[in-house]
Amino acid sequence: MHLLVVVLNRRIRARVLAVTLTAGAPAAAQIGATTRADPTPAAPAASSAPRLTQFVQADYPPAALAQGLEGSVLLELTIDPTGHVTQVTVAQPLGNGFDEAATAAARTFVFEPARRDGVAVASILRYRYRFSAAAAREAQRPRPRALLRATVRGRADQPVANAAVTLTLPDGSTRDATTDAAGAFRFELEVVGDMRLAIRAEGFDALEVTEPVADREDVGLTYRLTPARPAAPAATPGSPVSEATPAEDEDEATVRARRPPREVTRQSLEFREILRMPGTGGDALRAVQNFPGVARAINGLLIVRGSTPQDTQIFADGTSIPLVYHFGGLSSVVSTELLDRIDFYPGNFSARYGRAQGGIVDVGLRSPRRQGFRFVANINLIDASLFAEGAITRNLSFAVSFRRSYIDAILGGVLSGINAVSFTSLPVYWDYQALLEYRPTSRDRIRLAFLGSDDSLSLILNQPSEVAPRFSGSFSTGIGFHAGQLLWDHTFSTSVSSRAMFSINRNAINVGGGDVFGLNLNFWNITGRYELTAQVNRRVRANLGMDLTGGPAEIRFNGVRMPTEGQQPNLQNLARVSTQDADTLYRPGAYAELEVTPTPRLRLIPSLRVDYTRDANRSWAVQPRFSFRWELARDWFIKGGVGVFNQPPQPSQSSSAVNSFNPSTTVGNPFLGTQRSIHYGLGMEHNFSRYVSLSAEGFYKDLDEQIIAQPSVLGAAYLNSGIGRIYGGEILLRHRPSSRFFGWLAYTISRSERRDSPASTYRIFQFDQTHILTLIGSYRLGRGWEVGLRFRFVTGNPTTPIIGAVYNGDTGTYTQIPGASYSARNAPFHQLDVRIDKTWTFRRGSLNLFLEVLNVYNNANPEGVQYNYNYTQSTTVTGIPIFPNLGFRYEY
Repeated sequence: MHLLVVVLNRRIRARVLAVTLTAGAPAAAQIGATTRADPTPAAPAASSAPRLTQFVQADYPPAALAQGLEGSVLLELTIDPTGHVTQVTVAQPLGNGFDEAATAAARTFVFEPARRDGVAVASILRYRYRFSAAAAREAQRPRPRALLRATVRGRADQPVANAAVTLTLPDGSTRDATTDAAGAFRFELEVVGDMRLAIRAEGFDALEVTEPVADREDVGLTYRLTPARPAAPAATPGSPVSEATPAEDEDEATVRARRPPREVTRQSLEFREILRMPGTGGDALRAVQNFPGVARAINGLLIVRGSTPQDTQIFADGTSIPLVYHFGGLSSVVSTELLDRIDFYPGNFSARYGRAQGGIVDVGLRSPRRQGFRFVANINLIDASLFAEGAITRNLSFAVSFRRSYIDAILGGVLSGINAVSFTSLPVYWDYQALLEYRPTSRDRIRLAFLGSDDSLSLILNQPSEVAPRFSGSFSTGIGFHAGQLLWDHTFSTSVSSRAMFSINRNAINVGGGDVFGLNLNFWNITGRYELTAQVNRRVRANLGMDLTGGPAEIRFNGVRMPTEGQQPNLQNLARVSTQDADTLYRPGAYAELEVTPTPRLRLIPSLRVDYTRDANRSWAVQPRFSFRWELARDWFIKGGVGVFNQPPQPSQSSSAVNSFNPSTTVGNPFLGTQRSIHYGLGMEHNFSRYVSLSAEGFYKDLDEQIIAQPSVLGAAYLNSGIGRIYGGEILLRHRPSSRFFGWLAYTISRSERRDSPASTYRIFQFDQTHILTLIGSYRLGRGWEVGLRFRFVTGNPTTPIIGAVYNGDTGTYTQIPGASYSARNAPFHQLDVRIDKTWTFRRGSLNLFLEVLNVYNNANPEGVQYNYNYTQSTTVTGIPIFPNLGFRYEY
């Protein structure tokens, strides 16, 4: 047996090690090996010294630490061919308990064994163990439970130095700090909970915010202060001060890096991205359409990862709203000025969200400012909006917003020359929001909010349709909602908090189609939510919640039972339906969710949600979900999740009302169950820098129990016979807003397929868009100028070809003969949008003038096919041509 004798001197540095290995030269230069049998000065090329693979920290002798004693112990270790230490001898003792501590630790070392000619052999190694009193005291110093650090920025995104920062802890005590030259400050916290921050700097309005901080959390924040606006001098009011200094519209947004999300994938936007994003008109919710996983909107509907628009729910602080966009997606129904955040979850969302199998858009309304007043006017060629907010008292503040379109005024002259159509009411929309917020104590926030929206259009067809002559006369459509919401956030202690919400919505949908179709749907949606969050210990946070939604609903319907997606419409042979019905929906749910951090780099989120739906055959839906997020290495993350998601049927689908045209049948199917989808997701994220990040994710959705209509069957109107699958991947390369630039490149590849029954074969889904590419960039040129562009390329929408027609002598019309469902596609969609901004700063406000040009090179994007009366000729229906939109935003 060969025995290697090795002398090892090595310095190992660590942040919190009380015991370190040390030597005066680099480790690689200190390793020399000789053998007792062969006294040559160095081992042959095929030989190697043992290498330490498992180090164990020694306990510092308490008495020696109290006296400040330190030093090193030289040990001689005997290592067997497996790499384990079999004997430890003290070659140079230090005394005072150091020898025993070093010996005990060294016995548990594990080495890569020494090798001679490639064969593992036993060896003897000299090892110096150094004890540092300073390092030991640092390691024993109580570590903070959490860290709160932030950067304060002002004009042109420059750091604000010497700002006074006051932190109010949950117990009412305060701590002070001052920002350094980089605008940074930090607090090491021994308690957690809601922290109140007050930031004051000369030349800026004061800022007060409340930040939730959890145990073992490192919260990184950026605050942007609003420049103070002193009273105007004797000069002409409103005269420009400078064109070289742009008004920082994004200064009004507080950008927070919150604790890790409870979902696998969450996309969020910063305020500057919202205001300056080309193609959106500065509308926050329109910007969501540019996220990965979102298909190109059809008639303003959100299509998320190949699901139907009805599968994605929209919330405003927990209150469900029936629509997110006005006509054709021209603008959203909530003012951008009121938004605190927009969180978009394309799948695998938290258990606090239920009754949806597609995605979630969660809009958070921000608190009104608690000092001074602010006014914003936003006017463009499509609509105009006004916004105001301010403080009534120290603890009471308000915000109001109103918007109205004037498309009716613009289109009136254009459409007056069309003989076939007479408009009795041109397209018009409006919306409003009003908030009143009260903070009676530092632990409570109470907010009363009102939201509403209305879209309406009516016209008269002076000439019957060639394809369907039965459809003539007046046509109208209207959709709107009005909601009142009461929200209460309460902090019980540093580790327990809650949120309660109660809201009442009145939703109305009215559609009239000549003498053969009419729909009037009016329903009250009463919603209650309560969530209790508790930090159980340093590694576990629990979220327990319950919600209830329901209320009276009334429906009047006269027409035909239209086929669901994938079924061929035959306007001459559809089941006639006429009914008037009233019902009360009752849909309670509850959930439990744990956020477990077994290590600082790993977060596990198991959850369970249970929903009951009385109008879906009194069915229960048990939905287990699980997600994780693991920091594999610094700024490298692996994420994944799997979960069950159920969605109840629409009230009209489960209605038991009798069909007046055929009393032996019902309008819906009262025995319908809930639809189900199982989501799978796995992805990665990497932060290259504070601005540049990359994320990629693969997803799969397994759908069953999907609701399918039976348009011409006298039996059950709807059945849970549909099956589907959706799979694909998403990539997002993003540059977050810096002082000059922001942008991203988003790409989605996916496939959405359906089967109408287990016996049928898979086919392409109506909303399938295989390739979706979005490129966005915006750059500040200086002197208040900013220019940006957006380019989109999307696979054409699936279509069903018409392969012929049959003449009906009784009606004198032709009935189409369709081909295979969605077996053809429109040509690809591609479009370039450009936006140019110019900003001026005034003593009493700021003005932003923008020009946004949609479809710059006027591409005739196909949206569908229109046929003549006998289906022998067809023309392509194209989308919006080049469209310039000029507008301004004034802020006071």
